[in-house]
Order: sequence, then structure tokens, then C-alpha cells
Amino acid sequence: MIITVTPNPAIDVTLEVENLELGEVNRTTDKHRDPAGKGINVARALSKNKHQTIAVFPADAVNGSWIVRALAEAGVETFTTPMLGEVRNNYTIVDGNGLTTKINEPGPVLTPAEVDALLEKVEWRLDDHPTWLVAAGSLPRGVDADFLVELGNRASAKNVRFAVDTSGASLARITAAGSPDLIKPNLEELSELVGRELETVGDVVDAARSVLPRGEVLISLGENGALLVTHDSVIWAGHPPVTVDSTVGAGDSALAGYLSVSSKGNFPTIHHAALATAVAWGSAAVTLPATTVPGPGDIDVARVSVIDNPPVQKTIKELSA
Repeated sequence: MIITVTPNPAIDVTLEVENLELGEVNRTTDKHRDPAGKGINVARALSKNKHQTIAVFPADAVNGSWIVRALAEAGVETFTTPMLGEVRNNYTIVDGNGLTTKINEPGPVLTPAEVDALLEKVEWRLDDHPTWLVAAGSLPRGVDADFLVELGNRASAKNVRFAVDTSGASLARITAAGSPDLIKPNLEELSELVGRELETVGDVVDAARSVLPRGEVLISLGENGALLVTHDSVIWAGHPPVTVDSTVGAGDSALAGYLSVSSKGNFPTIHHAALATAVAWGSAAVTLPATTVPGPGDIDVARVSVIDNPPVQKTIKELSA
């Protein structure tokens, strides 16, 4: 079982238009409404592929209740804590040329009591001995990155592996604390974390090992696949080009794919299978509309190429399946 924590859940509203014209009346050609927030997306992808998962998040009586109902229809088990603020809406406008415009609400302010309640809910579920605790996404107002450190401490106390997918100051704080067993930045987020451009495989490897020397760093590279860096190994995986519909949530599906395999053990070959699965799930996700997560019929791990120790001098843009 895998537990995901989404401190700042959302409803993703995707609006499709033929041609977005600023300052004019635009009419939609289609609309999608999905429960979201990175941890919730991870849980949705895991559940759709028949992996047991529990999504933990704060929820208000309106938007939060809608998320709970939508996840129940998708077969995702949820545990929520009440909050007075309202779960945010994130809007994505996609025009006929594939141009994407995002408008994200900031989300509610969580009170100290609401933060404590969320921590206690997670603590209770850790007694079920999950294989992973996953904290993913942004932090709501009123919550600083010490919340992630506390989650890591509680997971460690229960011998549960801890994965984090966040960015900016939150990622800097949690890696400085050394809490995660796994982080999943994209190339831009890792570059921001170390304060320099990362152009080659060697650059990425050095950066990953500098921020998490004893853990696993899964770096998504978009169309150039993904790198997995540990203290003693470097693995690259890539998928042949696909027709992209929406990239929103693809990284969350990739993380879910990785966890779905790595939860089965810790023997050496697990990293190869986990990385290949991550790339397959992420590649499948971008072919689907809005934040739709891929299911078994969408995913083809056999198409993924996996290479040990790719040349350190190779540029990221040169990596291809």
C-alpha cells in the first residue's frame, strides 16, 4: 500500500477553445473537471493500475467533498481532515494549436490546528505499514516546509520510505534536512535547486548526488526521458516520440509508475524496472486529455529503452530512445 499526502489539493478545470483571444469572448469546445494536486494525481494513477493506495488531504465541505466523491468513483480510498478555507481551482486553457495557459488559485490558509490534524491523520495511517509515504505538490498558505520534514520524521520512525515531489524553497528545505528516500524533480527544478544550468548527463548526476547523497533522485526530462541517480548508479530510460495531448500531471503519473514497482522490493534490478515503468506511465499520460491518468491499456513498458551509465558528456538534448 502507498499513502499519498496532498497538503494543497485542487480541482483542475481544463477548458478547450479553438483560438484564445485575449480581451474577447471565448467559447469553449470542451471542458474537463478532475480532482488534482500532485499527491492526488499519484493516487489516481496507482489506483487505476490496480495498486492499493490511500489519498490523505484537507477538504472543505464543497470543493473538498466533490473531490472525495470523484475519487470514490475512481476507486481511490481517501482520508480527509476538515478545513474552513476552500479547496482551490486550477484553470488550464488549451487552444487548437496546443498552446496552454494556466491560471492557478493560491489555495486556502491552513490554521495550525488544521495542520496538526493533517499530521495526526497521516500518523494514524502509517500504522498500516505502507511501503511508501508520498508528499507531493505545493504547500498551502500557513504551512512551511518544516511540515514536510515532520512527515519525513514520522515516516522514518515507522520504517516507512518517504518520497517527495515539490519544488522551490520546499524542495531546498527537505533535501537539506536529508529526510527523503526519493525526490522527483524535473530538470528545471533541479537546476533551480543547485543554482546552475544542467546541460549534460554529468551535470545532472553531480547535482542529484549533491542534494541527496544517500537517496534516489528521479529526474524527469520531458521528451528526453528520465534519469535515475543513486549513490552508486545512474540509469537512463526513454520512450519513442508520442503525440502529445496534455502534459499536465504527466510527472505525477511517472512518479506513480516508479513507486508501483519500487514498492515491491529493494533488490538491484528493481531500479531498472521502476524507471522503465515511470517513463512508460509518463509517456502514456501526455497522450491523454487534461489530467487523465493512464490505465493498463494505455501503457506499454516494452517500448521503453533503458541504459546503464549513459555517457556523462552527453547533453540532455541528445538523449533519445
